[in-house]
Amino acid sequence: MSQSAQATNSTNNAQEWHGEWQRKYSGAVPKGVFKHQHSDFIVHETLGFTPEPVEKGQHHWLFLEKEGVNTAQVAKNIARYVGISARDVSFSGMKDRFGITRQWFSVELPALAEPDWQTCITESFPSGSVRLIEHIRSHRKLRRGVHKANEFRVVLRDIDDMELLEQRLALIANGVPNYFGEQRFGIERQNLTQVLAMFAGKRIKNRDLRGILLSSARSWLFNHYLSARMIEHSDTLLTGDVFMLSGSHSFFTAAEIDAEIEGRVTSADIQITGPLYGDGEILATGVSAAFEQAVMVKWPEFTDGLRKARLKQERRVLFLQPEKFVWELQEEGVVALSFTLPTGTFATALLAELGDFVSGERKEFNEAKDENSTQ
Repeated sequence: MSQSAQATNSTNNAQEWHGEWQRKYSGAVPKGVFKHQHSDFIVHETLGFTPEPVEKGQHHWLFLEKEGVNTAQVAKNIARYVGISARDVSFSGMKDRFGITRQWFSVELPALAEPDWQTCITESFPSGSVRLIEHIRSHRKLRRGVHKANEFRVVLRDIDDMELLEQRLALIANGVPNYFGEQRFGIERQNLTQVLAMFAGKRIKNRDLRGILLSSARSWLFNHYLSARMIEHSDTLLTGDVFMLSGSHSFFTAAEIDAEIEGRVTSADIQITGPLYGDGEILATGVSAAFEQAVMVKWPEFTDGLRKARLKQERRVLFLQPEKFVWELQEEGVVALSFTLPTGTFATALLAELGDFVSGERKEFNEAKDENSTQ
């Protein structure tokens, strides 16, 4: 089979999978809508540190609130206004387009440059979709993934069974599967189609796009691993599992699962992890390694492509523990959730465990698509 035929076959395989990732908690689930309007999905980025102010610093840190525009577009508009490359505008994390999100950017400029940032934002976003909250000059650049957490406020509407929702809400404190959100795979999972084409030989010149596609491939494999593990083992520990020390990226492999390991997991001193696939030896051993290999062998185009891209094997925590989780009934069929999640995790993973909640953003896209198809 040719490379292009293999890519097409694997893409079809991915697109045929329309079910949900396996939930941790069994039973019936409620249905409803989230992201009905921008104010229903609010995200506040928490750095966990304060940028060091330097009067003539070349890095201008901007804390912005945006609504209905994605992070990359904000960076591009700012770069265009001050006449620099978009690569010189940095941010820690990508935030949703649909919603109201607050996050930091840093803009690298010559030491003597002193733009009027309020005018920059006003003229770059004449609709008022972006607002400047704070500006700090510093000598350091904002780097990807350095923020500590994201604070969320999510409103669920049109809930069809409040009793069921309350039952599921009571379980959330015990943790949920740490799936990558659907946004990682692009609209209608188009990132998977593109990455398979890239693995089959299509050249991707844009370095940022290449990175996004490789990340999508690893996320796809991780979600399949986690879903399969939930089905076959739930949260049971396996011999040879890899554990991460809480609050760090240090990890170790447990040759045996004994009372000490179980106690450290229970106390949240360590967390069980799954594979972010890449080149090199599998970090798990024993039963855990055999299970991992059994899942990965089902996706050869992805695993072969990631190995050839020379991405290093990494690990990701399997279960997500929301902090400061509270909810309130606003009116009949409407509930507001507030919670904090660590960097690199997705609010949609938590919502998926609660029930079948359809994004208002997705509904608009599907309705527009259906309307266009009939014209």
